[in-house]
Amino acid sequence: MENDKIIKLSVLFYICSILGYFYELILNYFHTHKIFSHGILNGPWLPIYGTGAVILNILNKYKNYPFVIFILSFFLTGLVEYTSGLILLKILKMRLWDYTGLFLNIDGLVCFLSAFCFGIGGLLVIYLINPLIEKLMNILPSKYLECLLIILTVFFSGDIIATIIK
Repeated sequence: MENDKIIKLSVLFYICSILGYFYELILNYFHTHKIFSHGILNGPWLPIYGTGAVILNILNKYKNYPFVIFILSFFLTGLVEYTSGLILLKILKMRLWDYTGLFLNIDGLVCFLSAFCFGIGGLLVIYLINPLIEKLMNILPSKYLECLLIILTVFFSGDIIATIIK
């Protein structure tokens, strides 16, 4: 049973990292009319989204309270975004996003609008993505999921290593 939970969280991480990548591509396109990613990795993933989704998984126990999930998602993902931005800024000397000038921004690393969107994202994780992963895990034999996760992890790890070397 513990293995199933690790598989589920891993699938959730990769799905949301990839969805986050495409979310940002679309968002950036509407703002700049250019297609580009803010991420530091080369592949089609933004791990901050996957990390946020895995953290939000703890909110499943509040599934009967959508407003509570929204509020907790708003604050938890805001904290993840702020902390990630601060780490990137202080350790890697990189600023991948800047909300300076937007309503209720904190150091340009998080703002009301981004936290609001991530609150909506929390609802999507709990009510849409988690149930889809559960169905996927019930349909596919675990050896196929494990194989897929190994392949994704190899590519993801390779991307991280290539980024560090570069």
